[in-house]
Amino acid sequence: MRPHEPTPGREDTLVVVVHGSMGEYLTGIPRRVAFVLAQHGLAALSINTRMANYGTIYGSGLLDETPLDIDAAIAEARTLGYARVVLLGHSLGGVMVVHHQARRRTPEVVGVCTLAQPADIRESLRFRWERFGAEPGVEAIDEMAVAAGVDGPDGRDDIVIVRRGSGPGGAPQDDEVWSLRCWWRSRGPEAEVGRATRWVGEIGVPLMLVRPGDDPVIPDHSAEVLAAAAREGGVPVEVVHVHDADHSFWDRVPEALEQVPAWIDGLARPAPVGGATPLPEPPGSAPAARLHTVRAPDGVAHDALLHVDDAALAARAARTGRRIAIVHLHGNQGNFTVGALRFLHPALAAHGVPVLALETRVGNVSQIFGEALQEGAIDDVAGAVDLLAELGFDDVVISGYSLGAVIAVRAAAGVLALPVRGLIGLGTAADLHASTRRLMGVNGARPSYGEMVEMTRPVAGRPQDDFPIVVRNAYLPGDEPRGSGVYTARTWWHSRGPAAIDSQPIRWIARVGAPSLLVQGGADAIVGPGDAARLADAAVAAEVVMVEGATHSFHGHEDEVVSAVASWLDRVA
Repeated sequence: MRPHEPTPGREDTLVVVVHGSMGEYLTGIPRRVAFVLAQHGLAALSINTRMANYGTIYGSGLLDETPLDIDAAIAEARTLGYARVVLLGHSLGGVMVVHHQARRRTPEVVGVCTLAQPADIRESLRFRWERFGAEPGVEAIDEMAVAAGVDGPDGRDDIVIVRRGSGPGGAPQDDEVWSLRCWWRSRGPEAEVGRATRWVGEIGVPLMLVRPGDDPVIPDHSAEVLAAAAREGGVPVEVVHVHDADHSFWDRVPEALEQVPAWIDGLARPAPVGGATPLPEPPGSAPAARLHTVRAPDGVAHDALLHVDDAALAARAARTGRRIAIVHLHGNQGNFTVGALRFLHPALAAHGVPVLALETRVGNVSQIFGEALQEGAIDDVAGAVDLLAELGFDDVVISGYSLGAVIAVRAAAGVLALPVRGLIGLGTAADLHASTRRLMGVNGARPSYGEMVEMTRPVAGRPQDDFPIVVRNAYLPGDEPRGSGVYTARTWWHSRGPAAIDSQPIRWIARVGAPSLLVQGGADAIVGPGDAARLADAAVAAEVVMVEGATHSFHGHEDEVVSAVASWLDRVA
């Protein structure tokens, strides 16, 4: 996030913003912090780490390896020409930046600022779990991790659901989900990296601690304990209290950051490492990604990024006589920047067809915590098309990847504010429930498909009785967490159950009056390669492109996918 206008004395400074637990770089507090800092004339680079999104669920979120991620962010700061770097982290992100600076002492880093940082994440978690009556408890998960041998070369990881880990109620959103290995490496009894009091006195630069006044997540004394440990190590400390804020600082970020810019102004100005390069000019007419808010007809709001090359769009409109854009939908547990085959976006924008990458209500953690059902995602697509109509586009193509392709078919079969010029499905299941049943059978899923039907059917219409479920081997054979699926009973039933008719594109594609393009990987183990042909047979007009050797992600075959989509757009749109 760049300031709209340069601010004298702040042009050389970049704030690296690090998310908290299960956070990521464009949502929640990191996103709000970056905007507010930019409004104060400070550039902010909000980053993902390996702890982002589902890292702690599917086994890749190892806290002790996050210094590598922050190293990469500081390297990017050097590339961009910034002489000074301030590390800012929220909650777990605060633990990460303190640990990184204590271990690295990077010369460009002139200060560390943390928001709602726990002094010891294991003890803060214990504080929360005991307060909410979580089950299983801290020591019980320790025992599971030891029994699995997660820290040994032959250890077996697994996923554990902790009921009431995040809240005192019985709803799925009050639960937590953990990989045992990630637990052991961040919250286990030997996980030194999470003990911020061990590291804060060694950071060697000034520290600002911003403390919320009403925090149910960490003990009230956390900021004072950290400040005392820092001062004992000779670190200058400032503590800021935001009395009417909670752990998330929801709607209180401007107040939380009120004193931060002036504090940054007073930090040291070291000589540039290796000689700083001139700061790049802000983007002009080059391809850009513009952040929009999409509001569905039922009032639910979502983010979307409009990838557009204004010059290419104008040239294509002059040639064809119309302004056309694509609404593109992410896959399972994705969002508008993740799990959406995002390599398509800039390439198609440069081809003169802007792409609105949409976040839907079934993205992110909704499947895990039961907050949204698939039927509602069709409203999200309608809201995205409404936005394109307001922006002056004449026609729309609805596109989706994987689960997003299933939703795209259903949405394109309905009534939208713009004429549907085409439908693009990338890795599209003809029937999601049949595809899920086949995949679970092949992989030996536990519970089986039939057992899931019996478990989930009774709560399909009863949100008060919803509960989380781990399906091991849902997507891949073997017992590692990355092959598992985590759902609630209702989100599984409404997306993958036998009665989930909105998840059966074979029922709907004949109602799409526009031409369809179905791109399928020849080596796709998630969606059977024959599904594209079945859908094409049922469609009004369809073209199938089989990308030989490509898996479900199309990794390594990106150029072939872009070429097929761009060529098809030229013919039909």
